[in-house]
Amino acid sequence: MEPMESQRSVGFDEQSLSSQSSDQSKSKEKKPKRFKKIVRKISERSQIVTLENSNKDKASGPFFNLSRDLDVDPHNDVVENSAVSDKESSVTLEGCEYKDDDDDGGGGGDDLYESDLDNDEDLYGEVQDSDYDTDLDINTHKWIYPEKYDHDSTGVSKYKRACDDEGVKPIRFFIRHIQDVDLNLKHHGLSTADLRALSAPLETNTTIETIDLEGNWIMSEGTFLLCKVLRENVFVTHLNLAENKIDSEGVKPVCALLMDNRSIEYLNLSGNDIGDHAAESFFELLTTNAVLKSLNLRHNKFEDGSAHYFRDAMMENETLQVLDLSWNCFMCKGCVKLAQGLKENVGLKECSFAMNGFGLEGGKKLGEALMNNRTLLRLDASYCRLPKEAAPELAHGFHHNDILEYFDMSNNFIQDDGAYEILSAIDQNESSSLKLLHLGTTIVHDEFKNLEEKLKAERGLQIIHGGVGYSFVKVREMNPMEAFLRDPMTKLKTWVEEAGYRMVDLFRQLDRDNSQSVSHEEFRKGIRKSGIAITEQQLDILIHRLDSDWDGEIDFKELLAGDKHHRKVKRDVQKLIQEQETRAKERRQSVPGGKFAIIAEGAVRKVARKSIAY
Repeated sequence: MEPMESQRSVGFDEQSLSSQSSDQSKSKEKKPKRFKKIVRKISERSQIVTLENSNKDKASGPFFNLSRDLDVDPHNDVVENSAVSDKESSVTLEGCEYKDDDDDGGGGGDDLYESDLDNDEDLYGEVQDSDYDTDLDINTHKWIYPEKYDHDSTGVSKYKRACDDEGVKPIRFFIRHIQDVDLNLKHHGLSTADLRALSAPLETNTTIETIDLEGNWIMSEGTFLLCKVLRENVFVTHLNLAENKIDSEGVKPVCALLMDNRSIEYLNLSGNDIGDHAAESFFELLTTNAVLKSLNLRHNKFEDGSAHYFRDAMMENETLQVLDLSWNCFMCKGCVKLAQGLKENVGLKECSFAMNGFGLEGGKKLGEALMNNRTLLRLDASYCRLPKEAAPELAHGFHHNDILEYFDMSNNFIQDDGAYEILSAIDQNESSSLKLLHLGTTIVHDEFKNLEEKLKAERGLQIIHGGVGYSFVKVREMNPMEAFLRDPMTKLKTWVEEAGYRMVDLFRQLDRDNSQSVSHEEFRKGIRKSGIAITEQQLDILIHRLDSDWDGEIDFKELLAGDKHHRKVKRDVQKLIQEQETRAKERRQSVPGGKFAIIAEGAVRKVARKSIAY
């Protein structure tokens, strides 16, 4: 019969095959035995025999079709180098074909079955190294340069290779969210090696728009690596590097990055120990970059020496919309320069100078800034040591300002008369857009309260203050501890402690939807439902005190910050009371000569008599 092209056959002698039909039956009975022997011998060598069906450099012929991994030398006694001729016949047994070269036809060949298979060299010829395909036969170029053959568009494989190179463990959270728009790696304890590994996939990532690395302490070296990656990135728009101990030298590469990068709009560098040495870099950044919209430099170490750089930057920059310089170390002279910059600025919409020492001169300049600025919507001047003598200048500014919507001047020394003067100026300005005036715990009088109700009814103006007092003298003589106990945060803490809760338990109780933040309305409902003895005004004060970033929601971090500040106030009050008691005791025991004695009249006379006797 004619062999098929896909079959691999071995030709038999046509004459022997046709002359002995009976021997064919014997051959068919013996061939299964031969097949098993062949498989056993090949298994012992742990190799699988194959022959490529092509005529390339080696002539190939039909052979045992058991595998495709071994090129067998065709120049042996069993496999012939030529194709099967028309006169040759093939016999197929169980999917395998063999060639019988014995003259006695298919019936003979017992010697071949028994002896030839016992000698591998007789069956296959001399075995060469090239006859075997092992695991070492790999693409060396692909092995040395795997990244050139990496078709993973997500960057996960690149990140894992980088982790292997750096000897760090891959971050599973990053792998799961590598294709998200927001990459949140807050407080993950990233080392410099971790950041080097993260840099590899970030170079080619096109989906991440927000990178949040707050609280990782990557320091200046990690910042340099990140800036190197983001220099050519045009997709990241928000970068949060707060609480990373970058310092003044480490922040300079960030400023250089934003001078070249034209996509980052939001930059948070709060809590990084940045000082005056980096102020010039921020000046260059703000005078050359027209894309940056928000810059947060809260909780750093800027002093008066850097104030003129920020003043000049505010005068020249027209595109920055949010600037936060709160909780730095500016004193009166530096704050005067900041107010001058705000006066000439034409772009800022939100500005925070909280916890800087403006004093009287700074307060006057701040009033001038309010009178001239025509773009600012929100201004935070809380904890700025503004005295009541600065109230007339501030009132003059409010009388001419028709843009400002939110003004926080809580925890200053404005007092009731200063607060009333400012509110009267707002009342006289019919074009005023003010929606919220935050006076903190400032005690006001009845005239202020009446004017407040009028403006609330006519314009919807909301005012936060410490309530109406009977007389200023009585308020001034109030025991500091008594005032502390009336504070709304004290009432909240007292209820939490009496209920056996922690602050985290309170937050979980308020956060019903597990959104990790509580809206003002949720917070208000939760406090009311708990039954805490707190007035509506005190609740307003508490909400606005805890919502430090003015986003309309209170998160757990803000709640802990309020708790921390409350503990500090408690320590300060206790220290103040102790100092007052010590001074009172010294006054009671002091005498004109500077010596101490018992104040009682009888004791003084007794001491006098002893002095005369001596």
